[in-house]
Amino acid sequence: TMSAFAAGRLLFNLPCGMFADTYGRRPLMIAGPAVTTIGMLWSYTSGGLGELLAARAVAGIGSSMFMSGATAMLADLSTHGNRARILGANQAAVLAGAAAGPALGGAIAGAEGMSIRSPFLAVAGLSSLAMTHSYFKVSETRPMATAVDDTVKPSKHWYCDGHPIENPSEVLEGEGVVKPVVVADASTAQDAAMGRLVKSVDFWSVCGLNAALFFSGAGGRGTLLPILAYQSFGFTPDALGALFSAMAVTSLLGLGPAAAITDAVGRKAVIAPCVIMSAASVALIGTTTDPFAFTAASILWAAAGSLMGTAPAAYAADISPKNIRGSALGIYRTCGDVGLLFGPLALGALADSAGIPAALGANAALLTLAGGVFHFTAREIKRDGGAKSAAALGSSQSHKSHQRTA
Repeated sequence: TMSAFAAGRLLFNLPCGMFADTYGRRPLMIAGPAVTTIGMLWSYTSGGLGELLAARAVAGIGSSMFMSGATAMLADLSTHGNRARILGANQAAVLAGAAAGPALGGAIAGAEGMSIRSPFLAVAGLSSLAMTHSYFKVSETRPMATAVDDTVKPSKHWYCDGHPIENPSEVLEGEGVVKPVVVADASTAQDAAMGRLVKSVDFWSVCGLNAALFFSGAGGRGTLLPILAYQSFGFTPDALGALFSAMAVTSLLGLGPAAAITDAVGRKAVIAPCVIMSAASVALIGTTTDPFAFTAASILWAAAGSLMGTAPAAYAADISPKNIRGSALGIYRTCGDVGLLFGPLALGALADSAGIPAALGANAALLTLAGGVFHFTAREIKRDGGAKSAAALGSSQSHKSHQRTA
């Protein structure tokens, strides 16, 4: 059923992102929980495996709708200086839900008068509350279209050549050089922005890194690690649960400090050492015969992921033009969902044919490759302060005015 849920998300990430760019974020944040509610109620009443898989796919579509609106909205509300912390708060909530969900679901299913299907009703109720909250409390944040001037063709520089544009009437070209830009047509601007984005090495390198991280998390941590813990180190179900709880707590506790560091020193400065730490942890997990080293490496893996936190997502939002931010983040999430879907299948097949240590070694190699490609091809976003940009713009306009007067 997880694959059906992931498939629903995978297929609808980009369409929902495009919808967010065209019609706004708020409709998705209302409709997404509504669709999830329908999927959960259908799961509760499903009469067979095929029907259950279809219902889970509907729930995945609802999740994609909500996340498309929510991530674009958070990116709209944040700036380069606080984006990692804003996204980190959202990720902390997701991690807390993921950590508490299985325990609460088990408690609900085991309560008197309840059944194994009862957790679906509980999630449907929570989704309905989220829909109601979005309807009454959430305001639209989609950037408004810029002024139209049919006499001026859109400047190619407006569409983010590796640099984010917070103000669509200006663009930073080089060190502190600001050039006013006029957009002739909003739809043409979106098409041109997407054309430039899909050619951006910065964008595809961070998307590839996101795919590798989800591939590793679902295939390595979620699939191979518990099998290895049971088969090679004799972990009981209780011990395995304690290990995963320790990893979840480590991930949750590290998000806040990691997000602050990411905003302070930059995205690439955080990502590189964390990818190295993750790859080393995975390699150690696959080669050690000491249960204490295995446990320490597992927690170190969680710590590395926590310290990396929202740096990749913040980087993707940084380099996404505002007018196609929903679509850009939809592509970014789609790459992650591809990794989420194929990670368990690929690493599981490799483990069956060559053994779990070999599969974990391949996992570590993939992380190293994706991290290396990102580090050596993607550019760090360095932005001058608003005062400097405004001063440069004012100086440029003053100089042009003086030339006209002369």
